[in-house]
Amino acid sequence: MKTSIPTSFRLSRRTLLAGGTAAATLSLLGCGGGSDLAGVGSGGTGSFSSGPIRGFGSIVVGGVHYDEAAAQIVGDGGAALASGDLRLGMVVEVSGSEVATGADGKRRATASAVGVRSEIEGPVSAIDLAQGRLTVLGQQVQVTASTVFDDDLRGGLASLRVGQIVEIYGLQQADGSYTATRIDDEDDARWYKLRGLVSGLNAATQTFRIGTTVVSYAEVAAVAAGLADGRYVRVELHTTAEAGDVWRASRIEVQGAGIVLPPEGDASGAKVEIEGYITAFTSSVRFSVSGVPVDASGVARLPAGLALGQRVEVEGVLTNGVLVAREVELEDDDDDDDGDRGGEFEVEGRITRLDTARQIFVVRGITVDYSQARFEDGTAEQLAVGVKVEVEGRLAADGTTLLATEVEFDD
Repeated sequence: MKTSIPTSFRLSRRTLLAGGTAAATLSLLGCGGGSDLAGVGSGGTGSFSSGPIRGFGSIVVGGVHYDEAAAQIVGDGGAALASGDLRLGMVVEVSGSEVATGADGKRRATASAVGVRSEIEGPVSAIDLAQGRLTVLGQQVQVTASTVFDDDLRGGLASLRVGQIVEIYGLQQADGSYTATRIDDEDDARWYKLRGLVSGLNAATQTFRIGTTVVSYAEVAAVAAGLADGRYVRVELHTTAEAGDVWRASRIEVQGAGIVLPPEGDASGAKVEIEGYITAFTSSVRFSVSGVPVDASGVARLPAGLALGQRVEVEGVLTNGVLVAREVELEDDDDDDDGDRGGEFEVEGRITRLDTARQIFVVRGITVDYSQARFEDGTAEQLAVGVKVEVEGRLAADGTTLLATEVEFDD
């Protein structure tokens, strides 16, 4: 049965719409509004997490296992998605119930809504294998050992070619470049897409820049209120550049930060956990993560080395537009320091395919190499199609296979 998407959730993700509309509602983050977003109600007893998907069984975001079975899942632009559309490495914003720690020591909650967001969709214009980088729509994208690739891109960065259309999920760094958490092959993009900070806004020419990319907003100028240097925007672009490499916008969403937080009236008192890069830095207790201001003055033990450009995970409560931190942790681009999980990714489910000769099996569509794994509550000889397992591991060099460090039987 098809479920409808709550109006409040649609508006928070699509604020400026082009195409025959003279005006649109601008929903700015941190301005309240009192709507009920994704189950984080005015009572403030829920939770919100933003970051890449680290695992399945229930989706794992920010170290929290969110049961997404009954959640409403929304892609960029408000398109309804199914749980099966979610993939490792996709960046999501999850609203749900209060987090509780289970008997197994894992933090769990029930998701009521999941918003999926990618940063870039467009053609590859340059690839630097030595530096692990590629350029898409003029944007610099860093690939790391934790970047997940589409199954069609087995081989990682080396599988890409100039001119290929890709979709990039990731986190924007302080210098405006991106660290990819997932790269998908897109063979029939109707529009290109770009998300980032506005600079060089020129009202006379009706253009602005995201990084070095020049965007014309002339086609959507009537609904482009709120555009300003330093604002985050999501832009849909026509697939052919105009003279001077100017890309024409067909749609613009103005956002308050790189993370689409719940309206503050709904998030007050709820646990908020975000992962991203420090994009502004005043001191170790006053900084911003993906454009979200953070007050870490109440954190008992701050990690050493906090600075502009560091990747962090911040947990706290949203108050008056500021994330009042309870905990701040440094993250590494190539590793997840969440020691209780013992690996970069984790997957739970029933084996759907098994190849004992190659020592691989498939669970939730993910190929797992178990040749070097440690087994719990069973042995490799007990693996079989239909058996339920929990897998912890890291990505192989091909960017798609999970190298299992531990396989636990869960039946």
